[in-house]
Amino acid sequence: MLLRLSDSLSRGLLVIGSLAIALCVSFFSVRSGIAGLAADGSSITDLRWAVRLEPGNPEFWYRLGHYQQFNLEQPDVVAAVESYQKAVTLNPGYTEAWLDLGTAHELDGNSAAARDAFLRAKKTYPASADVAWRYGNFLLREGNLPEALAELRLALQADPRRAGAVFSRVYRANPDIDEILNNLLPPIPEVYVDAIAEAVASQQLAVAQTMWMRLMKLNPQLKLWQFEKFVGALQAHHDYAAAREVWDQGTSTMNLPPLIQPRDSVLWDPSFESGLSNIAFAWSFRSLVEGVHAEIDTNEKLSGKQSLRLTFDGKHDPGAELACASGVVTPGTKYLFSGWVKSKDLTGDQGVRFHLRSIGNNQVPLESTREIHGTTPWSSIEQDWTAGSGVHLVEVCVSREPSTNADIHISGDAWVDDVTLVPKAVERRRP
Repeated sequence: MLLRLSDSLSRGLLVIGSLAIALCVSFFSVRSGIAGLAADGSSITDLRWAVRLEPGNPEFWYRLGHYQQFNLEQPDVVAAVESYQKAVTLNPGYTEAWLDLGTAHELDGNSAAARDAFLRAKKTYPASADVAWRYGNFLLREGNLPEALAELRLALQADPRRAGAVFSRVYRANPDIDEILNNLLPPIPEVYVDAIAEAVASQQLAVAQTMWMRLMKLNPQLKLWQFEKFVGALQAHHDYAAAREVWDQGTSTMNLPPLIQPRDSVLWDPSFESGLSNIAFAWSFRSLVEGVHAEIDTNEKLSGKQSLRLTFDGKHDPGAELACASGVVTPGTKYLFSGWVKSKDLTGDQGVRFHLRSIGNNQVPLESTREIHGTTPWSSIEQDWTAGSGVHLVEVCVSREPSTNADIHISGDAWVDDVTLVPKAVERRRP
């Protein structure tokens, strides 16, 4: 009987103990859940309630500090420092807390403590681009340029996408492009592309050209979008020679088909081989204008693999520039223009011709070549042309004049190929 009583007592105690443990676990689970919900809140009251319920959670202290530091209505940097310090005390490897602690110390005017916090962040995550970025910016603000450049270089090596922002900040602090090239920008093409884009956006074109020359030494493989704005900015500033140089160098790094053009060619891609159009020095044309359909034709060509085909629908009498390209010229220099045209059943009294228009000197009139219509084999059209005083750019267009009889509509096809403009002293290539 006593044994049975003892057994019953033992079972009762076991049940009571289990209930106590369950209640304890439930209590802490509920408290932890409530604290988590509070930590996800958007008010200072919620965050304070979270750290009160779970004072040993470094994440909650970090969130409280972040709110205290960046609250636009009532920022409290001193309180933020205390919260961050509790977070890193609980978790010495908390990189983000160390970084924000460094920022808070800097805002509070304690540069020594800020530097120490940033260095602690570096120890916790040495390879972090964000750590190097934020520490480098702190050093830059402190005027410690050599160390700042070293840190920001590490940031770029880890994350080249920061190059534009890094270049912009460093250049404002110290516009020494040689120091930037030698000590800041790592030899990564993406870094230079972004830094050049930032310089172009800031209209620092001379700086962009210096960085471009260094980029070319890295033998990059570029895309058109990575330099087209640079070319456009140089053109807008009437630095046509520099624009053409960047264009030639940039396109030479692309995987383009071989271009067929004579030495010293003023016009880029005379034979329409590149596949590029409607940008910078490439040929510009619309697929349909005034009943004329323009397209690249791989079935008919004089040289290379394709030509430009113009198809007239017979319902219009277009007088328009159908395809144009620009080239850089030297004032006072004599040039030889040459273009080849083939036609099939091209009706009307006005066929296809070329216009040469000087850009930059309104006193120089438009010059026109002879026209071709009817049905003809590939025929050469040649004409001398001289760049006038002050003329640095020429526009060459495939054109058609309106008919002298308004009732006449043009139909048929024309092909254009090998359109060149070279100095008279240079022997042109004959297909």
